[in-house]
Amino acid sequence: MTEAGESGLRRVGVVVLDWNGGEETLRCLSTVRASLFVETTIVLVDNASSRPVLEDAARRFPGLTTLRNASNLGYAGGNNVGIRHLLDQGCDAILILNNDAFPAPDALARMLEVAASDEDIAAVGARILELSSPGQPPRLWMAWGRLTWRQSLVALEGRGASDAPRWHGNRDVEWVSGCALLLLRRGLERVGFFDEDFFAYLEEVDWCTRARAAGLRIVFAGEAAVEHRGEASSGKGGYVSRKQYLIARNAILFARRHGSPLQRFWFQLWFFGSLPFQFLRRWPSGEGEGVVLKLRGALDALRGRPLPRARLGLDP
Repeated sequence: MTEAGESGLRRVGVVVLDWNGGEETLRCLSTVRASLFVETTIVLVDNASSRPVLEDAARRFPGLTTLRNASNLGYAGGNNVGIRHLLDQGCDAILILNNDAFPAPDALARMLEVAASDEDIAAVGARILELSSPGQPPRLWMAWGRLTWRQSLVALEGRGASDAPRWHGNRDVEWVSGCALLLLRRGLERVGFFDEDFFAYLEEVDWCTRARAAGLRIVFAGEAAVEHRGEASSGKGGYVSRKQYLIARNAILFARRHGSPLQRFWFQLWFFGSLPFQFLRRWPSGEGEGVVLKLRGALDALRGRPLPRARLGLDP
């Protein structure tokens, strides 16, 4: 395995954010340890879990740094705590990893090789695979992302596709998944941290968009593979979950901050125009409430209302 210094990046850190992940978080940490370099520091940040695993993790993984937030700061705020700590420790590159993501042993090395190839690279993403049962052919959860300015604002390239060689190369893209996102110190110093107004969902799209606006590159490293279970923090209930509210809310926030007048008009036309049809399609299966949550999220964003934390079940 290539060491961190050989990639041109002396010190590397990993942030794993936990919110009631339990054994899955511990499994993630175990997988990360198999990808480590000599100079790698792992930070487990607990986002005010009702069942924290900090003590158990510290016993299982000597040398692990543990941090606990007094309240649930979301994906953006929780990861920012870990990022700040690792920058203070002198890290040149920081891998943000979901607690339900499991990198291949060479994933971090592959991402660092790409990151070290050009000083204008601010972030590197990986090939995200669906967590599958033994014997099943691997399929993509996503490769990279792009902005559409239509109903869902974004599209996940490769979603559900077979893991074929066409997805294994490197390329410049609009954004990459925050499930396994390598951020470079040079990018963070120019772009800043995740915008905590987003709380959860689309914050990586916002960060990548800001980086590209600053003249930096976002690169998809197709040789790096990470398995991902998905939906670990969106709540129970399938389609009817806090995810619908948060994505709709944050899509409106993103469009207002980054979209041109035409793009904002186009997005809102698609978004609000599609809601009645989505409701009619979801209502027979009892999922109409999920569409109502989307509408609430969008309207709250337009009206500048604060996040309804209690209603979304974001606090203990």
